[in-house]
Amino acid sequence: MTAPVKFKNPPVVEVVCGVLFITPIPLKTAQVGLFWQAVRDTFPRLEEAPPISPIIETFQAEPIQEFQFGQLPPLRRTWLLSADGRNLIQIQEDRFLFNWKRAANDDEYPSYERVIEKFDQYLAEFVKFLVAEGVGQPIYRQFELTYVNLIGSSNEFAKVGEGGVLVDHIRDVSRSRFLPEPEGFNWTTAYSLPDNNGRLRLLAQTALRKPGGERIVRLDLTARGIPADPSETGRRPWFDMAHDWITFGFADATSPILHPVWRRIS
Repeated sequence: MTAPVKFKNPPVVEVVCGVLFITPIPLKTAQVGLFWQAVRDTFPRLEEAPPISPIIETFQAEPIQEFQFGQLPPLRRTWLLSADGRNLIQIQEDRFLFNWKRAANDDEYPSYERVIEKFDQYLAEFVKFLVAEGVGQPIYRQFELTYVNLIGSSNEFAKVGEGGVLVDHIRDVSRSRFLPEPEGFNWTTAYSLPDNNGRLRLLAQTALRKPGGERIVRLDLTARGIPADPSETGRRPWFDMAHDWITFGFADATSPILHPVWRRIS
């Protein structure tokens, strides 16, 4: 890799930084509420959602999806949202996530550096809270970085067609075809990260944007894994590497005809 890949107007609408962990003592619902009180000035809104099942990347054919069984139901996933909806902390018994989300069409992506800085800040506050509460120092099992992109029909499709967004998935029109143009697609590809540090997965699928029902291609790039050093010291280098793979991977997988639309600057 050489110079970083940068777009002035990328189609990214969400970035998620997260850790999967275990603690010596299980986290309780009331303790999540106490943590909310500590950050409530910044995240005044609270919502709840079903928990996310752990997905562990291994170097087998498919990642392992774990299911937990116990006497108590799993802790619900708590959402702590900023007043404008652009920042979100998600907490469940074994997971801490920080999201940046585009809340308006004219929102600018704030850059990876600003998103990861906030993730580091709030994760450090959460870890400090866990130790102070007697839950214990978390042991990281996996790191995760996801970029969600929405590629719309307003200008992007006009240049390449819906099926031409991804250079590795272009319909063969060099011969007569029995099948008509597809109504939609759902593709997943996986790539190994260096030194067995995990995998980068690309998920591309057609969808309808709400409101209005505009047809779009949603492209998710997710890096999951764990480095040889899963400590606080080893965490940031892994995320920096994952970010490089996501940005270079995005540029490599999408049609270069679209890059000027997103105003590629490096």
